[in-house]
Amino acid sequence: MLTPLHLTPPETGILRLLSLSPGISQQELAHRLNMHASRLVAIIDALEERGLAERGANSRDRRIYSLYLTETGNEALNAIARVAHAHNDAICAGLKEVERRQLAQLLRKISEQQGMAPGVHPGYRSLPEPGKDACGQEPSGTK
Repeated sequence: MLTPLHLTPPETGILRLLSLSPGISQQELAHRLNMHASRLVAIIDALEERGLAERGANSRDRRIYSLYLTETGNEALNAIARVAHAHNDAICAGLKEVERRQLAQLLRKISEQQGMAPGVHPGYRSLPEPGKDACGQEPSGTK
């Protein structure tokens, strides 16, 4: 569903977290995502190159960067929201509103039992290292 927007689920999740926590440091974002900060740098670099996010000076500590969404990033996040709402409506078309609320409540319960952080996709736990594919291998032809 995100393919037409040219965004991956990790990029989408990061944009969402940046919208909820403007000025968050790279270190804090990595902590919330439960990922190594060095792995996050490549994703932030890509978002910055595309004009979706930007690094800025941190007002309290000049050694760290604060992260922000750009106007283009906000527009992308709005497009993501439209896609997500359409997808949710299509999947839940056969459910009444009370059933949709009940489903959401049950999914939250499962998520909590599994130790998942609210608002953080569990796929971040298995992101490949920069330069490697989803299986942790270097793409063919790169040696």
